[in-house]
Amino acid sequence: MFKVGGIGFGAVMNLFMLVVLFAVYNHTRFKIHRMSMLWIPLILIMLISIAYTPYPVLGLRSLLVVITYMAMFLIPFHFVKSQQHFMECLKIIVYSSFIPLLAVFYEFAFPEGSTNRNGFRLFSTFTHPNIFAFYLVTVVSVCFFAIKSEMFKYEIQFKRLCWIIMLFSLVCILGTKTRSAWAVVGLLVLVYGLFVEKRYLAYLALASTIALLVPSIQERVLDLFQGNDVDAFVNDYEALNSYAWRKVIWASAMEQFWERPWWGFGYEGFTYYSGAFFVIESDEGAGAHNTYVQLLFEIGIIGFIAFLWLLIPILKKLLELRRLAPENIIVFALFLAYCLIHYSDNVFDYLVFNWYFWFFIGAFLAYNRLEARGE
Repeated sequence: MFKVGGIGFGAVMNLFMLVVLFAVYNHTRFKIHRMSMLWIPLILIMLISIAYTPYPVLGLRSLLVVITYMAMFLIPFHFVKSQQHFMECLKIIVYSSFIPLLAVFYEFAFPEGSTNRNGFRLFSTFTHPNIFAFYLVTVVSVCFFAIKSEMFKYEIQFKRLCWIIMLFSLVCILGTKTRSAWAVVGLLVLVYGLFVEKRYLAYLALASTIALLVPSIQERVLDLFQGNDVDAFVNDYEALNSYAWRKVIWASAMEQFWERPWWGFGYEGFTYYSGAFFVIESDEGAGAHNTYVQLLFEIGIIGFIAFLWLLIPILKKLLELRRLAPENIIVFALFLAYCLIHYSDNVFDYLVFNWYFWFFIGAFLAYNRLEARGE
């Protein structure tokens, strides 16, 4: 809403995070942290691909955004030096959710601004309901972790606050009508129930049954069983549901992918080329709605491997850490959910969600590194 020369406060915040990362490395005399090596291959390949992308300026801008994700992940390794520091990181995430959650009441009071052809969908202070939904998934996970953790057993007031925020956030996630967010919340509860407390499986079954009794939720679920005729889509854009539409554009992208399988067509080039390879031609093109397909198309097999180089070691480490404390399985389930969300959304475009998610994961790993060293 407030921009000067096309630059707004969000861009200033992005720049600030890059400066913080530079300051941290300058303080350590540019000693590359071991965890940086998970990010560097992906960032280098993205940087190389900007040389042949059809959108070099957009590619560079998006690359800088990805570097801020790396910054949010790495900064806790330099500042989390005790259990108290880690607890403060969690409190930052919980307390900062007040503003977007309070904004929801404005949407309920004036629903016209949050209503479109898909009906009423909450998006709070965010630009799209999906981004708000995935942000809330992180908030729910942090609150659930704090409630179950022994670290907060003497902070009764904070744990009560976490219960309130978690339950209200779950209601808001339903209000976003983001089906993939519903699925990953179910996954979080399912994994926790399987590994820690079996009674949560009964809670999940009961909550799912009650939710399906709500007409708007029922409609969103049933929509997946309609509009799956791909032949009809060629003549009628509205003929496919959103998931079937995604599968059509993925198949189209993968056909062209084999022209440049190793290095791809350049970072942020998917939208440009989709205007030609998608079954419905468009001057504006369309997003991939799948990070794995997007990266395969834009930075090729080499870049895709670099992305897995980032995800798999962290996933493996979080799986190992679940043995140290029961609540650690929540963090593993959240990261697994993050990997699954990439299957159906343009997740790398969701800046705020990525900031909070990677900050939480970085703080958790930084704290457990101290625990392993006995510091």
